[in-house]
Amino acid sequence: MDEKLKESYERLGVDETVTNEELNARLDRVLKRRRSLTGEQEIAAYESEFQAIKLILDTRDKREVEAAEQERLAKYGSFAGTAGKWEKFMRLHKTHVLISVIVLIVLIVAGNLLYNNWQHRKYLASLPPRDAKIMIVGNFGVEDKDGETKDLAQAMIDQYPQWKRIDILLSYLPSTDGTRDTLDPNFMQKAMVEIAANHPDMLILDEATYQWIGSQPGFDSLEPLVAEGAITKDDPRLRKITNEETGKEEINAIEINDSAVYQALPLKSATEPVMIGVLSGGDGEAKMLDFVKHLADLK
Repeated sequence: MDEKLKESYERLGVDETVTNEELNARLDRVLKRRRSLTGEQEIAAYESEFQAIKLILDTRDKREVEAAEQERLAKYGSFAGTAGKWEKFMRLHKTHVLISVIVLIVLIVAGNLLYNNWQHRKYLASLPPRDAKIMIVGNFGVEDKDGETKDLAQAMIDQYPQWKRIDILLSYLPSTDGTRDTLDPNFMQKAMVEIAANHPDMLILDEATYQWIGSQPGFDSLEPLVAEGAITKDDPRLRKITNEETGKEEINAIEINDSAVYQALPLKSATEPVMIGVLSGGDGEAKMLDFVKHLADLK
């Protein structure tokens, strides 16, 4: 037995068989007697008796807890000691462990993102230079197996081997009434943001989208196609807009849905006609016009 515990029993004049009920009853009497004590010796005696009772009760409580803990850990068999130490460690350091785990997860995720980004940049670096970026805006659907635009881009390259790489972006633009008379304003805003952010060289549009976007400035004139004799100025496939600055009518798009080249592409529009236009500020107007002429099946 611990020496201090032994001295506590002797101080109280009891042995180890004394019950907790007896000790608690004695503690109550001691606490009540404390109110009437005035002398230093009386107070010292009270304090000594109080501490002795408290030590015995605390020791017994601790032993009961330890016994219950051993009984609970008995299911671990020979690993009970290890399990107990682990649980104690977790109680003391749970917050630090959780923070460490979160930090580790963040580092793993960040590392994976960096690796994927590096792999993507490595892949892009292996590709040939981009010849054109085309954005398709409207109620279109692609026939790619993966739902993306890789097959469509490859189909364009197959039909126009002068180019080795075409990036295609698809911006879905539905209507709110099912008739294409009223385009969804949320998707309209999204489409404008995507056009501004991606700076495409050309736009492929359905009729409803052209009525919205095509009436705005920003397209290059397709007059050079007329000038070189690829198409006559009065051809009904040509679309025109009045330039607000000059007041003159300018050709800014051409219908392509009847061309054999367009019909061979894995791209379908819910409505016709379908137009293509070249945006101002792109890379190489003449280069883009040659592609438009090919896609429109012009000679």
